[in-house]
Amino acid sequence: MNPEPAVATLSRSEIEDAIGRMSPADWARLRLVAARYSFGRRLEAKDLLQEALFRSLDGRNCPRHVDVVRFLAEAMRSIADGESAKVVNRLAVVPAGTSPAIETRVLNHPDPDLNAEEGLIAEDAAAAVRSDILALFADDPVAEIIVEGIMEGMEGEELHDLSGLDATAYESKRKLIRRRITKRYPEGWKP
Repeated sequence: MNPEPAVATLSRSEIEDAIGRMSPADWARLRLVAARYSFGRRLEAKDLLQEALFRSLDGRNCPRHVDVVRFLAEAMRSIADGESAKVVNRLAVVPAGTSPAIETRVLNHPDPDLNAEEGLIAEDAAAAVRSDILALFADDPVAEIIVEGIMEGMEGEELHDLSGLDATAYESKRKLIRRRITKRYPEGWKP
Protein backbone atom coordinates (compact mmCIF):
# COMPACT_ATOMS: atom_id res chain seq x y z
CA MET A 1 0.00 0.00 0.00
CA ASN A 2 1.50 3.32 -1.07
CA PRO A 3 1.32 6.17 1.41
CA GLU A 4 -0.30 9.32 0.08
CA PRO A 5 2.18 12.05 -0.88
CA ALA A 6 2.41 14.90 1.60
CA VAL A 7 0.60 18.06 0.53
CA ALA A 8 2.86 21.11 0.40
CA THR A 9 1.69 23.76 2.84
CA LEU A 10 2.39 27.43 3.41
CA SER A 11 4.70 28.41 6.23
CA ARG A 12 3.56 30.78 8.98
CA SER A 13 5.48 33.66 7.39
CA GLU A 14 3.87 32.97 4.00
CA ILE A 15 0.43 33.01 5.61
CA GLU A 16 1.28 36.27 7.41
CA ASP A 17 2.41 37.79 4.11
CA ALA A 18 -0.75 36.63 2.33
CA ILE A 19 -2.95 38.08 5.09
CA GLY A 20 -1.01 41.35 4.94
CA ARG A 21 -1.59 41.57 1.17
CA MET A 22 -5.35 40.96 1.32
CA SER A 23 -7.42 43.68 -0.32
CA PRO A 24 -10.35 45.49 1.30
CA ALA A 25 -12.64 43.34 -0.86
CA ASP A 26 -10.99 40.16 0.53
CA TRP A 27 -11.60 41.40 4.08
CA ALA A 28 -15.19 42.26 3.18
CA ARG A 29 -15.73 38.75 1.80
CA LEU A 30 -14.30 37.22 4.97
CA ARG A 31 -16.59 39.36 7.12
CA LEU A 32 -19.56 38.23 5.02
CA VAL A 33 -18.56 34.60 5.50
CA ALA A 34 -18.06 35.14 9.25
CA ALA A 35 -21.50 36.73 9.57
CA ARG A 36 -23.11 33.91 7.62
CA TYR A 37 -21.49 31.14 9.67
CA SER A 38 -21.96 32.85 13.03
CA PHE A 39 -25.69 33.49 12.60
CA GLY A 40 -27.68 31.54 15.19
CA ARG A 41 -24.56 30.28 16.92
CA ARG A 42 -22.71 31.21 20.08
CA LEU A 43 -19.91 33.04 18.25
CA GLU A 44 -19.98 36.64 17.11
CA ALA A 45 -18.87 37.16 13.50
CA LYS A 46 -15.78 39.17 14.50
CA ASP A 47 -14.79 36.50 17.04
CA LEU A 48 -15.20 33.77 14.43
CA LEU A 49 -12.94 35.63 11.99
CA GLN A 50 -10.42 36.32 14.74
CA GLU A 51 -10.35 32.64 15.74
CA ALA A 52 -9.78 31.58 12.13
CA LEU A 53 -6.89 34.06 11.82
CA PHE A 54 -5.41 32.87 15.11
CA ARG A 55 -5.61 29.20 14.13
CA SER A 56 -4.12 29.84 10.70
CA LEU A 57 -1.12 31.51 12.33
CA ASP A 58 -0.93 28.94 15.12
CA GLY A 59 -0.12 25.95 12.99
CA ARG A 60 -3.19 25.05 10.94
CA ASN A 61 -1.79 23.94 7.59
CA CYS A 62 -2.87 25.86 4.50
CA PRO A 63 -2.15 23.86 1.34
CA ARG A 64 -0.13 25.82 -1.24
CA HIS A 65 -2.76 25.34 -3.94
CA VAL A 66 -5.51 26.93 -1.77
CA ASP A 67 -6.06 30.69 -1.69
CA VAL A 68 -5.64 32.06 1.85
CA VAL A 69 -9.04 33.80 1.73
CA ARG A 70 -10.71 30.49 0.86
CA PHE A 71 -8.65 28.72 3.53
CA LEU A 72 -9.81 31.22 6.18
CA ALA A 73 -13.43 30.89 5.01
CA GLU A 74 -13.23 27.11 5.34
CA ALA A 75 -11.60 27.46 8.76
CA MET A 76 -14.53 29.63 9.89
CA ARG A 77 -17.01 27.01 8.64
CA SER A 78 -15.16 24.32 10.55
CA ILE A 79 -15.02 26.38 13.76
CA ALA A 80 -18.74 27.25 13.53
CA ASP A 81 -19.67 23.61 12.93
CA GLY A 82 -17.60 22.63 15.95
CA GLU A 83 -19.43 25.18 18.10
CA SER A 84 -22.80 23.85 16.91
CA ALA A 85 -21.72 20.32 17.78
CA LYS A 86 -20.89 21.47 21.32
CA VAL A 87 -24.47 22.71 21.76
CA VAL A 88 -26.03 19.55 20.33
CA ASN A 89 -23.79 17.25 22.36
CA ARG A 90 -24.13 19.17 25.62
CA LEU A 91 -24.44 16.79 28.57
CA ALA A 92 -27.31 16.94 31.00
CA VAL A 93 -26.40 17.86 34.58
CA VAL A 94 -27.15 15.21 37.18
CA PRO A 95 -27.06 16.47 40.78
CA ALA A 96 -25.21 14.57 43.46
CA GLY A 97 -27.44 14.03 46.47
CA THR A 98 -28.46 11.55 49.09
CA SER A 99 -32.08 11.05 48.13
CA PRO A 100 -32.67 8.38 45.45
CA ALA A 101 -35.42 10.55 43.94
CA ILE A 102 -33.00 13.45 43.53
CA GLU A 103 -30.18 11.29 42.20
CA THR A 104 -32.25 9.93 39.33
CA ARG A 105 -33.73 13.28 38.30
CA VAL A 106 -31.88 15.01 35.48
CA LEU A 107 -31.65 18.79 35.62
CA ASN A 108 -31.56 20.60 32.32
CA HIS A 109 -30.84 24.21 33.04
CA PRO A 110 -32.21 26.62 30.43
CA ASP A 111 -29.50 27.84 28.12
CA PRO A 112 -29.54 31.62 27.57
CA ASP A 113 -28.30 31.03 24.01
CA LEU A 114 -30.35 29.43 21.26
CA ASN A 115 -30.59 25.67 21.44
CA ALA A 116 -30.05 23.61 18.30
CA GLU A 117 -33.71 23.64 17.29
CA GLU A 118 -34.14 27.38 17.90
CA GLY A 119 -30.95 28.00 15.97
CA LEU A 120 -32.26 26.05 12.99
CA ILE A 121 -35.59 27.92 13.11
CA ALA A 122 -33.76 31.27 13.24
CA GLU A 123 -31.50 30.23 10.36
CA ASP A 124 -34.53 29.19 8.27
CA ALA A 125 -36.30 32.49 8.95
CA ALA A 126 -33.17 34.47 8.08
CA ALA A 127 -32.68 32.42 4.92
CA ALA A 128 -36.27 33.17 3.84
CA VAL A 129 -35.82 36.90 4.37
CA ARG A 130 -32.47 36.85 2.64
CA SER A 131 -33.67 34.90 -0.40
CA ASP A 132 -36.81 37.05 -0.80
CA ILE A 133 -34.80 40.25 -0.82
CA LEU A 134 -31.97 38.88 -2.97
CA ALA A 135 -34.52 37.61 -5.51
CA LEU A 136 -35.37 41.25 -6.20
CA PHE A 137 -31.85 41.69 -7.61
CA ALA A 138 -31.39 38.42 -9.51
CA ASP A 139 -31.03 40.45 -12.72
CA ASP A 140 -28.34 42.75 -11.28
CA PRO A 141 -25.28 41.01 -9.77
CA VAL A 142 -23.66 44.26 -8.57
CA ALA A 143 -26.81 45.31 -6.71
CA GLU A 144 -27.02 41.81 -5.28
CA ILE A 145 -23.46 42.09 -3.91
CA ILE A 146 -24.27 45.47 -2.36
CA VAL A 147 -27.45 44.08 -0.75
CA GLU A 148 -25.51 41.12 0.66
CA GLY A 149 -22.99 43.55 2.13
CA ILE A 150 -25.77 45.64 3.69
CA MET A 151 -27.34 42.48 5.14
CA GLU A 152 -24.01 41.65 6.76
CA GLY A 153 -23.68 45.08 8.36
CA MET A 154 -21.24 46.71 5.98
CA GLU A 155 -21.51 50.39 5.27
CA GLY A 156 -19.71 53.39 3.90
CA GLU A 157 -16.38 53.00 2.13
CA GLU A 158 -16.22 49.27 2.84
CA LEU A 159 -19.49 48.70 0.97
CA HIS A 160 -18.42 51.03 -1.84
CA ASP A 161 -15.13 49.09 -2.23
CA LEU A 162 -17.03 45.80 -2.32
CA SER A 163 -19.18 47.05 -5.21
CA GLY A 164 -16.21 48.04 -7.38
CA LEU A 165 -18.20 50.99 -8.78
CA ASP A 166 -17.24 54.64 -9.06
CA ALA A 167 -19.03 57.09 -6.72
CA THR A 168 -21.80 58.07 -9.16
CA ALA A 169 -22.60 54.51 -10.23
CA TYR A 170 -22.53 53.37 -6.59
CA GLU A 171 -25.07 56.03 -5.53
CA SER A 172 -27.29 55.09 -8.49
CA LYS A 173 -27.21 51.43 -7.41
CA ARG A 174 -28.09 52.39 -3.83
CA LYS A 175 -31.12 54.36 -5.08
CA LEU A 176 -32.20 51.42 -7.26
CA ILE A 177 -31.92 49.10 -4.25
CA ARG A 178 -33.99 51.40 -2.03
CA ARG A 179 -36.68 51.81 -4.72
CA ARG A 180 -37.05 48.07 -5.36
CA ILE A 181 -37.19 47.15 -1.69
CA THR A 182 -39.67 49.95 -0.90
CA LYS A 183 -41.86 48.95 -3.85
CA ARG A 184 -41.86 45.27 -2.85
CA TYR A 185 -42.25 45.88 0.92
CA PRO A 186 -43.95 49.30 1.33
CA GLU A 187 -44.75 48.57 4.99
CA GLY A 188 -41.53 46.74 5.76
CA TRP A 189 -40.84 43.01 5.86
CA LYS A 190 -43.79 40.84 6.94
CA PRO A 191 -42.99 37.10 7.14
